[in-house]
Amino acid sequence: MVQKRAARRANFILFVAPALLLYALFFLLPFGQGLRISFTNWDGLTPKTPISMPAAEFESRILSNASEADKSYLLSVYSLDKEAGQYARLSISGLARYRLESVIRKTGYRPAMYRDVGLANYRAIFGGGIDERFYPRAYEENYFNQNSSLPPEIEAASYEKNFLAKLGLEGKNLAAEFYVREGNRYVLKPEKDEFSIEDRLWTLPQVESGAIPSAEVDAYLASIKKAGLAQDRSALDIAIDEFAKGATLPPEARGKISGDAEAIFAIGKFKSLLANTWKARKFDLGVVGFTIFFAVGNVVFANLLAFWIAMALDRKLKSRNVLRSVFFLPNVLSMIVVALIWSFIFFHLLPRLTGIDTWMSDSAKAPWLLVFVSVWQAAGYYMVVYLAGLQNIPQDVIEAAMIDGAGPWDRLKRITLPLLMPAFTVCIFLSIANALKCFDLVYAMVGPSGYAVGTVPFVMDIFFDAFARKLAGLATAKATLLFLAIFLVTGLQLVIMKRKEVQL
Repeated sequence: MVQKRAARRANFILFVAPALLLYALFFLLPFGQGLRISFTNWDGLTPKTPISMPAAEFESRILSNASEADKSYLLSVYSLDKEAGQYARLSISGLARYRLESVIRKTGYRPAMYRDVGLANYRAIFGGGIDERFYPRAYEENYFNQNSSLPPEIEAASYEKNFLAKLGLEGKNLAAEFYVREGNRYVLKPEKDEFSIEDRLWTLPQVESGAIPSAEVDAYLASIKKAGLAQDRSALDIAIDEFAKGATLPPEARGKISGDAEAIFAIGKFKSLLANTWKARKFDLGVVGFTIFFAVGNVVFANLLAFWIAMALDRKLKSRNVLRSVFFLPNVLSMIVVALIWSFIFFHLLPRLTGIDTWMSDSAKAPWLLVFVSVWQAAGYYMVVYLAGLQNIPQDVIEAAMIDGAGPWDRLKRITLPLLMPAFTVCIFLSIANALKCFDLVYAMVGPSGYAVGTVPFVMDIFFDAFARKLAGLATAKATLLFLAIFLVTGLQLVIMKRKEVQL
């Protein structure tokens, strides 16, 4: 039956038009606002219309450039405080706020931190003009700063691999004078403790009595430390002579401080060697690299694990309902709760069980651990989707294949996988979208320290740009690019897998 035109229009007005209106209000309008902000240098705080402004500046920059009608409107919104010499804006909202923005825009006024910058944010992102930690990069990590004190203990594996292995015989002999191996650590010898050597100087009777001012002691120590790092023997001798003469020390005290100065001088030589040699080449995934790594890891491992569990629980087991609940339980938990549970395990439990102190603070382990926790939490949900797909496969098809002699692998390859393609489409779509948008898990487990270990996803970097670095315009440009990336990747995945469903 052909529907009348009036009925079609009525159906459109009743059902389609409200949906389109809500779509425009809650998606298109915010997206348009965000796109516009991405072309500005907004800091996230500065309003487009000034809250207050000195009277002379307001009159010269805004009122003098407004038409008479607009000037009247501005004076109805802004009031002059003669005592303060400022125009202050009244509280406005809704359409009045948009009208005020339009009026001020026509005067040519733009706040310093809310101006149009065109494609500057996008050029900075693609041209490498932002924080270098945003991009994958190779860099050299220094394990020791020569201005620091020698560490009392050093992990043996790193010390041997990144320091001792690079030294010649002379360097190894020098290192042996300072550190001795005890178990899986190298321990600093007590006589090489710089603090103990300095303490002997501070406990001299002349220093404790105040005859030698503490400022002179500090200057003397700084001079011999500097001479030790530069291995400048003449500077060391000059520093000792000047301090001894100025302090009028007895001969025995002079000999004592000379010996201590020689010890600090020797420590300076080893510090320079340690700082210049104890380095390692590292690779930082950066924000972009980690986001891709995290997404690929989630898609692959979460779907493989979920499919394997679904296959195992699709059998006639007495405890299958209990096991299904157990595997689905992590998905019921809040991601923050999941993060707290695994943070306790990584920071407290595993170090005691394994003897390995660094887990989440190790840049080599942290990305894999985050993928592991995310897969553990998400696999139960995808398992339910795969189970539904498996239970919709007609049993007579399976039985016919078995009668024809098809083995388990042939049945999986030619019957199960093709008929499960719709479930794969849904699960892969969800896993890609969820992984690219991940924020709460990583923020709760690593927070801002994620930059140090290369575990900051795209969304978390946007968060820090907008709220910590006050770069809301740049953050919105990144958010726009992330939206386009998710839209393109998931859209391409749906098109390809829908075609596969039809072909199979």
